[in-house]
Amino acid sequence: MALSVTKSSGRVEDFDIRKLINSLVRSGAPEDVASEIAGKVLTNVTAPVHTKHIYRVARRLLRQYSRVSGMRYSIKQAIVALGPTGFPFEKYIGRVLSAYGYTVEVNRMTKGYCVTHEVDILAAKDNRICIIECKHHANGDKPEDIKIALYVNSRINDIKKAMELSPEYNSFLHEGWLVTNTRCSTDALKYAECVGLKILSWKYPEHEGLETMIERKRLYPVTILPAATKSAMTTLTQNNIIMMEEIVGMDENTFINKSGLDRNSAVLIKREADDIWVRLSNGTNHNSKG
Repeated sequence: MALSVTKSSGRVEDFDIRKLINSLVRSGAPEDVASEIAGKVLTNVTAPVHTKHIYRVARRLLRQYSRVSGMRYSIKQAIVALGPTGFPFEKYIGRVLSAYGYTVEVNRMTKGYCVTHEVDILAAKDNRICIIECKHHANGDKPEDIKIALYVNSRINDIKKAMELSPEYNSFLHEGWLVTNTRCSTDALKYAECVGLKILSWKYPEHEGLETMIERKRLYPVTILPAATKSAMTTLTQNNIIMMEEIVGMDENTFINKSGLDRNSAVLIKREADDIWVRLSNGTNHNSKG
């Protein structure tokens, strides 16, 4: 008998074990290990069960196999943890885009044709100016609906109209983006495609979504580190330390001074970040023993 699960949307459907296995494999677990973990998950849950609980159990079992794979499996939750305000998420997306060769300004006041707007991110690359609105959700499973796409496109059109009338910008192609840490509804995607609004979200575009951009260049937020408390993560983002790679790039004393943390917490986080980074660089998967 199939296991019935409740999704974040509230819809009840049969659980697809293949999706769970695939997500574990993407995190770095071999196929046989992923299948074994998925099997253990199914023996440890009973209906009615929410998909969040299933993936929480899977993450715990994956960490027993590999600290690094377990961490990778937590990317979505790590981005949720950049909240509750949207500003750390905006700064994080700015860092991600910088790693892909964009020149980035965050939270810039920009004059539109009708009114002045605070633009979350203004990014430039290859003769393109990208006007980017970021939407962060504490519930990373709730899809972005068409109302947000309509609102974002309206704001961006007002800015684009002003820019296109300025001689300073007339040689540039102007793009509007909506970037979110969740998925978008079918109507939101259909509308965006129709009006030329680019969407970057979880698993969209296919094979080029936000999670793919993060994994491709190992652009992990500091919130992914297992040892860090919520208050420590808040302090780090307030001190403009957003990426795990930034911690790795500092020597220990520099990080202690810049982090805003007490010495013991800073040392613990720094050493954990360094250890995980070395494992990622070396392709190490299994936990070391002893």
